[in-house]
Amino acid sequence: MPDFLVTGTDTGVGKTIVASALIKALCAQGIRAVGFKPVQTGHEEGKLTDADLLASASSEQTPLTLPLLQLTEPLAPAVAADRAGVRLTATDIEARFELLQRGGYTIVIEGAGGVMVPLVWGYTVLDLAERFSLEAVIVARPGLGTLNHTMMTAAMLRARKIPIRGVVLNGRRHRPDLAESTNASALARMLPDVAIIEVPHRPAATDQEIILSTMPLMTALCEPR
Repeated sequence: MPDFLVTGTDTGVGKTIVASALIKALCAQGIRAVGFKPVQTGHEEGKLTDADLLASASSEQTPLTLPLLQLTEPLAPAVAADRAGVRLTATDIEARFELLQRGGYTIVIEGAGGVMVPLVWGYTVLDLAERFSLEAVIVARPGLGTLNHTMMTAAMLRARKIPIRGVVLNGRRHRPDLAESTNASALARMLPDVAIIEVPHRPAATDQEIILSTMPLMTALCEPR
């Protein structure tokens, strides 16, 4: 089983929910899967973070999955670190990843925003994915504009020879508009070798309920290739 990168076409598209559901799906198959978000920004004291949700999704618990930095401002990690006066290096991120690998875990990395957002200056999740042969899952909005955003993200991943396991259109409404009702089939034609998965919008559900309901949809991404 490869290690995974869960990235998005933008911020706020639901990467944490999808990554958590993927971790649960892997664990249900007896795989020692953990989530790791190298840098957590937009951290509000007393509230559950993305890293907390990733940790709760796994049957494995280790302090190695804690973010290397937790920063309060909701900005790109490199920008938030500058403003907080702290420093992180690509070597720090890769060293933590290697420790998780040596622990025998299958690792699900959650990126920050899209693939070109700097984790540190001069280093993105593309660099991390290329360095460790990760396979990518792209999370995208279901509506108008997602074809362009998804294909640009896919082009960046493929330019670095990073395999794409699937595209998750997250938040499809019960009564979809025309774009939402056609985007999945359009992407299936544009990316014929990639699984296209639609996750319905559940406005009244908690994060944990959404993760549990999404988990069965992620099983298609867990099958060995």
